[in-house]
Amino acid sequence: MAKVIRGGNMFFEDDIKIIDAEIDSSLNIPEPPVFSRDCLQIIYNGHIFVASKNPVQDKRIKVYTRVFGLDEIESPKIQEDRYFSENLDKITKVKQDFIERVVNGITDLGSTGAKVRASNQLGQELIERINKVYEKMIKPNAQSIVGKGLVTKLDDGSIFNSEMQGSERILVLDKKVYDLLTIPEYISIFEGSFDPDFYKKIQKLSGNASPKDISDMITANKDKVHRKALPMVRNKIYHSERSAELFLDDLYWIPRYRETTNTLEKTYQKLIEKNIKVEAARSIKW
Repeated sequence: MAKVIRGGNMFFEDDIKIIDAEIDSSLNIPEPPVFSRDCLQIIYNGHIFVASKNPVQDKRIKVYTRVFGLDEIESPKIQEDRYFSENLDKITKVKQDFIERVVNGITDLGSTGAKVRASNQLGQELIERINKVYEKMIKPNAQSIVGKGLVTKLDDGSIFNSEMQGSERILVLDKKVYDLLTIPEYISIFEGSFDPDFYKKIQKLSGNASPKDISDMITANKDKVHRKALPMVRNKIYHSERSAELFLDDLYWIPRYRETTNTLEKTYQKLIEKNIKVEAARSIKW
């Protein structure tokens, strides 16, 4: 623990205590941004898109027979900055309460220099413990990014884009999360149900062909796909003019249900809390 030597004064572990049990305690903070919007959202490479009434050819989503464009909205960084600004007073109080709970401090450190040095030392140690605790709590669930580069990865310095994993390419709707898979990725799930030679052929085609063309090819070769897997593969890609369609980053995407938004929301909340606690540790003063 902290030890300060100044003018013959020494302060050891018994002088400053960090209460480890309080490090992962929940904070009473407002609901974080990003997932709070009550509409369809597509989160891709750190960018956030919502459906627009104005169809756009290079970024679009079709629902039944209606086609919508995809408009990019405020970045996670802008949303987070507004969140912290609008809740400044509440978050400042939360920081103070956290430090009071997690630290049993020194009542008299003597000189101002000793106080500053002890504060910095304690703050750094608390930050290390916070990071260690949250590293265990937040499990990685990363996805690969396989777009063709029209939408580059957004490095905006936000907590969401810097630390959230498992949200690189998802569709969020009605409190449900859908992974966005390319057609080759989706077909690969059923590799064992395909004739090996046909699987290689359809995989090669599916990187560039339209969903309808791929579906037609599967139908024409349905004897080369296991009968139980056939409808799951073909109909998810394309089944009629009313089929849903998502086109973004020069690729067609297939939404595949993962879970409710509960897990991602909790993870994001924990990351926001971690950030607040780290900032609180940096500001420790006596």
